[in-house]
Amino acid sequence: MVEEAASISSSGRWTAVNESVERLSANPGVGNEWWVQLFGSLCSQIFSQYLFLKLNYEEKQDKTSLLAWRARNLLELSVWSIYCSQSRENARHLYEDAGRDVLGLFSAFTKWGTATAQDPEWLDLLTGAKQRLSQQAVSDGIASLDGPFTEVRDAAVDVGIGEHFRLSYRMLSKFAHPTAMQILGLPDEAKEAILNDMFFSQGCLFFTGAFQAVERQLVQVVGK
Repeated sequence: MVEEAASISSSGRWTAVNESVERLSANPGVGNEWWVQLFGSLCSQIFSQYLFLKLNYEEKQDKTSLLAWRARNLLELSVWSIYCSQSRENARHLYEDAGRDVLGLFSAFTKWGTATAQDPEWLDLLTGAKQRLSQQAVSDGIASLDGPFTEVRDAAVDVGIGEHFRLSYRMLSKFAHPTAMQILGLPDEAKEAILNDMFFSQGCLFFTGAFQAVERQLVQVVGK
């Protein structure tokens, strides 16, 4: 898994995908701007998370939790990459969910501000930001930001890897943040070394799956 992930860069495939994104960004085609933005952003996230995974693996201390977190990020990115690659409709769902994510964040701050009696002017700023976000969505062809966003676990089920995602996500989460097991577990350098190798290789596996999904889409579009 580690060697396969590394070969993506050494074989020139990484460079080819970057060049495809650049060509599409320069000439996305009518009504295709959002699609290019989405897949370009997916590539950026996939590449950066993989590079950070490698960097963290080479570090000397306190890397087990960080590697688990990086691997979990790549797991989620692999789900989104496969999900968006399966249909243009799926890709549009994720694109529109970006606005729903931001709207949910504004709503959470508004709720907190009301509960803690913040300055009304501060709350008015949030209200204005929500209105501008909704207006921007309409200009982008999004009828409404109402409703919940697509959960990554639901996307995993849609693409047929729901159980794999559930098990991998749960296992990685046990090490990605301070669970009771992490807090009370005694340090063991030998076990940590094994876990570090495992999380690194898993991250490489998820990176490869995510890359292959976006690569097929970009090569297919550029080749038309």
